[in-house]
Amino acid sequence: MRVMVALDNRFSKTKNGSIYSLNVCDYTFWQRYLKVFDEVVVFARVVEVDETELQKQPANGAGVRFKPLPYFIGPWQYLRNLPALNRLARDSLGEAEAFILRIPGTVASLVWRYLRKNNVPYGIEVTGDPWEALSIENVSSLAGPVARFLMTRNTKIQCRGAAAAGYVTEKLLQLKYPCRCWSTHFSSIELPDSTIVGEERIAQRLALFDDAINQKRPFRICHVGSMDALYKAQDILMDAVAICSRKGLNIELTFVGGGRHSPYFVNKAQKIGIRERVKFLGELPPGEPVIEQLDKADLFVLPSTTEGLPRALIEAMARALPCLGSDVGGIQELLQPDDRFPAGDANLLAARIESVLGDQNRLARMAQWNVEKAKAYCKQELDRRRTALYRKLAELTQREKTRCTRNYQQ
Repeated sequence: MRVMVALDNRFSKTKNGSIYSLNVCDYTFWQRYLKVFDEVVVFARVVEVDETELQKQPANGAGVRFKPLPYFIGPWQYLRNLPALNRLARDSLGEAEAFILRIPGTVASLVWRYLRKNNVPYGIEVTGDPWEALSIENVSSLAGPVARFLMTRNTKIQCRGAAAAGYVTEKLLQLKYPCRCWSTHFSSIELPDSTIVGEERIAQRLALFDDAINQKRPFRICHVGSMDALYKAQDILMDAVAICSRKGLNIELTFVGGGRHSPYFVNKAQKIGIRERVKFLGELPPGEPVIEQLDKADLFVLPSTTEGLPRALIEAMARALPCLGSDVGGIQELLQPDDRFPAGDANLLAARIESVLGDQNRLARMAQWNVEKAKAYCKQELDRRRTALYRKLAELTQREKTRCTRNYQQ
C-alpha cells in the first residue's frame, strides 16, 4: 500500500535529482513509514537549487518519492500560488491509497479539503498547537490573527474527522484537539540508546558542577534552537543572563542554531552589554556536534513562547543536563513545575537561573529526573507506538476500500 504524507516542511532539490530536507526529514525519517507501507509519497514544498549535491543525506531514496509543490513562503505567496496548489492537492488523491496529514499545516489542509470532500479516510500526526504558535507574540504579520483563527479551527475539525491520530504530547494536545476515533501519542524524536547517559556519566557531570558553583569557571548555559523565527525567545534568555550578570554571577551563554534573525540576536547581546559572555555557534550538524555542546554545559534553557514537544530539550535531558523551560506546550509534560517559568518573563527566568546556580543538590536532582524522563523517548518505545498508528490506518483504509468495492459490485 502506498501512503502520502502531507506536511509544511520545506525541501531543496539539487541538479542531480536528490532532494534534501532543510531540517530533520531526511531519508531515515521516512523509513518509519516504510515499516508498514510499500512506498511513501511526500507532498511538500520543494525549491530547486544550483548545487549538484549537498553534504548531507538526501530525503528521497528507495521507496520514497516527492510530489513537489511550489515553494511559497508566507500568506501572500501562498495566495498567489493557490490555483496551482489546489490543482496539485486534488490530483494527489490518485497518488496513494492511504493519507497522513502532519498538522497543523497549510499544506496538509490543502489535501484534507479534498479528502473530506471525497470521504477518504485519513490519519493525522499532531505536532503542535496553532493557537499558541500563531499568537501575537510569535507572529507580527497583519494576516496573523486570521491565520490563527483558521488554522486552529481547521486543526480541530481535522482531528475530529481523522480515522486515526498520533499526538506528540501525552495529554495536552489531545484535550484541545480531540480525535473521536483511535489515537496514540509519540514524539517525532528518536533517541538511540547510546544518547541516553548512564550512571558513570551522571556522576561525572555532578562532579563538574563543583567548579562552577565555587566560581573556578563560568557557569555554562546552553540553548539549541533555530533563529529563523523569534518564538524560541533567545532574546528573553539573553535578558535573563544580563540580569544575572549585573548581580555578579559569572555566566557563559552558548547558542547553537542559526537563521535569518541571527544578526538581531548578536546586536541584542552587544546592546545589553553581554556580548563577551555569549557564543553564537550557528547551525551545527545533528548528532555528535550538538551533543558535545550539551555535555559542556551546566544548564540548558528553553524559553520558547510556543512548543509542541521540543526535540532539543529531550536531547539535553538525555545527557543528564539540568534544564529550565517556559510553561508552554509539551514542556509542561517534560519538566517539573519548579523547573518551568512563564514565557516571556526574563526576571523570573533570571531568578530560576540564580537559584539553580547556587544549589548543587538541586542540580543533581534535576539531572537524575531528566535522564529517567528521557528514557520514555527511546527509539524502541516510540517505534512501537508509531507503527501501531500506521498499521491502524492501513487496516482502516483497506476496510474502506473493500466496502466501496462491494457497494460498486452490488
